[in-house]
Amino acid sequence: MPVAALLTLMAVGQFDPYVRSRVTAGDPSTQALYWTVPLVTWNLNREGNLVTPAETEFQAIRASFQSWQDIFTSCGNLSLQEGPLVDSREVGYLRGKTNHNLVLFRTQNCSELAQPTDPCWKAETCANQYDCWDDDDGTLAITLTTYDKRSGIIYDSDISFNASRYFFTAVDGPPCTSQGQGNCVANDVQNTATHEIGHFVGLDHTRVSGSTMFPSAPQGEVSKRTIDPGSRDFVCDVYPKGKPSQSDFHPAMDTLAGGPVGDKGCSATGATATSMGPALLAWAWLRRRRRAAEGRS
Repeated sequence: MPVAALLTLMAVGQFDPYVRSRVTAGDPSTQALYWTVPLVTWNLNREGNLVTPAETEFQAIRASFQSWQDIFTSCGNLSLQEGPLVDSREVGYLRGKTNHNLVLFRTQNCSELAQPTDPCWKAETCANQYDCWDDDDGTLAITLTTYDKRSGIIYDSDISFNASRYFFTAVDGPPCTSQGQGNCVANDVQNTATHEIGHFVGLDHTRVSGSTMFPSAPQGEVSKRTIDPGSRDFVCDVYPKGKPSQSDFHPAMDTLAGGPVGDKGCSATGATATSMGPALLAWAWLRRRRRAAEGRS
């Protein structure tokens, strides 16, 4: 396909009611990302956000997952289950370690902790090495997904909030007019989490106004707390109740991970190294950053 035609196709797709995340963003010739296991367990890091009043951010994140789970219960085949609070603060698929689908807040900026010449920048390990935010300052949150490049099957997904730069709130109220103001909405935890969980289950951004997956969010926004019809259709279409999850483009690839519904014996943290054949294991380390790009720029 000519480059100009591909770019046009990608641009048109950005305005669809929902857009699936792919191995190459926006390229429909590459695999879409999706879970094949029937149960995905997610875990909150027990530290939460030190700036937000005690545990209110946990309640907001749980409400976000529940909003998605309500749709999956209605028309989908996937269950999103909360696991116990964990101490782990490492994101990405961790070889030889216990993996969690982690949700955490980064309260320090890597640029203040790691020298520009530190090898961690090239290796993309600064976040784990220094427990810090290593993306640009204009991003509210990021979902880092580990998947198989050939099949699009997701093995691990972690959500990080940029609390090093943004003030997060978990209250109902009018938009804040100044930083640190009380009883008002600054950068809403539930609004942000609901968007990021969309990435977690395989959605990319759409430019459709009013979508949960619209790529920007002004201070005080809470509209993304309510999942839009297009994103709901994604769940029903890609994770149809009583049927295999839909890979899109290369259906035959589903068989690579033990069948179209995945390995049920590995449901605690999604697919793990023990559920993958040797040929797939080598591909499980390809990581993909999913940026909400919700900063006010």
